[in-house]
Amino acid sequence: MGIFDRFKSNHESTKQEKGGQTKAVISMPWAVLIRPDQINDLLNQSHEQTVLVFKHSTRCIISSMVLRALESNADQLSGLGNWYYLDLIANRACSNQVAQQLGVIHQSPQLIILKDGAVVWEASHQSISPETILAVLTSE
Repeated sequence: MGIFDRFKSNHESTKQEKGGQTKAVISMPWAVLIRPDQINDLLNQSHEQTVLVFKHSTRCIISSMVLRALESNADQLSGLGNWYYLDLIANRACSNQVAQQLGVIHQSPQLIILKDGAVVWEASHQSISPETILAVLTSE
């Protein structure tokens, strides 16, 4: 398993449960943001489908906990839109472009939701939860 395998397209895999039963496990359908010029593509995409950008710091335990919570709830979250993962340590220029172009203050972890070419919601740290994301996107 390569380092970026977890960010490949959404797929089902099986997990062996106690008692010999198997269960389908849904993975988050992460696309990886690595270039500042990708931000325009996200804004354009958001006219067709909700875009969710998760800015992750690989050096932050809170960020890792939020990432795990998102991935643990992939079965509920993966269909809500196009999910993007941004490692802000490895891709600082892209992270800076997100803050500048979208008009959001840099935070990490941070989740930014785009619709119709604009930010409709953003949150950071413990304010990011599967329950909150579901509430935001299903209340419309």
